[in-house]
Amino acid sequence: MVRQNNGTPGLTMKTTLNIKTLARGMRAEDKAKLLFADRNKRSETSGKEGLLTPEEEDALIKDAQELHQINELNRLSRLYNIASLIFLDIQSACLYFRIAEGRLVTILTGMILVGESSDTLGQAIYDQALHGYTEKQLEEKKYQDEIDLKAAKLRKKYGGNGLSAVYDYFEPSLRGGSYFSAKRKVEVSQPNKLLQKAFIQTIKEVKRFNKQVFQWNYIESKAGIDLLSDRERKIISGFQKDINDFVNLGGYLGFIQIYVEFEDKKILKFEKLEEPEFTSVIKDMKKATDLSKKTRNRAREEVENIIQRKQ
Repeated sequence: MVRQNNGTPGLTMKTTLNIKTLARGMRAEDKAKLLFADRNKRSETSGKEGLLTPEEEDALIKDAQELHQINELNRLSRLYNIASLIFLDIQSACLYFRIAEGRLVTILTGMILVGESSDTLGQAIYDQALHGYTEKQLEEKKYQDEIDLKAAKLRKKYGGNGLSAVYDYFEPSLRGGSYFSAKRKVEVSQPNKLLQKAFIQTIKEVKRFNKQVFQWNYIESKAGIDLLSDRERKIISGFQKDINDFVNLGGYLGFIQIYVEFEDKKILKFEKLEEPEFTSVIKDMKKATDLSKKTRNRAREEVENIIQRKQ
């Protein structure tokens, strides 16, 4: 085995490690680390590179046999194989999360775009309805009612009901007037149903991911050593950053919190939500995505069952 160290700029030092000599008396855990590092390197390079020569690997195994470490090496090897499968599950869970999040982004984008275009169209319609009136006339209620009627007719003519109905913020729609009008009573409505479904589905995918990560941590705790490569651990760390951004309602997701504000300030009254936990989840995202004690126990049992089958 050759190790290359690059320290001082311009200085390159190559050190040859005699694994056959180092293997003598080495702990089973340390032997396993070398064997797993070799496997990871070969996996990453499609078998083109490795850290151990066949002779060095044989030396490790022979010394393990002489020190009665084979059972422990086999146990760690089984855990390594299970951890590799769990890593694939973690990748799948993150893919499902990104698909669900993508659908949520699409719905939110549609709502924002339709909302902005509706506001622009509404202003244009009102400007058209105002055309031809003097400032003095605009102060009289008779003309104000007349303008409102014209605006309503124009809105009906040009407003349409396609995307506006699908991507409205609320169901039933509250576009008919201001949410904060003194004349308006507390409205009974609910957030866009498509949004509710997409949001809760994304929460489920976050919990699926968290369960897989929990199982990975559990299998490594049983091994007492790191089972995944540095590259795999960095990949998981990147996944976790994406998940945390979602849980913290960063960026575009901050918009969703408006529903909680409307409910808390009693501007709207939500009844029979499509997803009953929608607003409570938004209020405490960490609690909503943390694994329950029951889920953690079930996750441990699943790992233990796999271990038993592998023996």
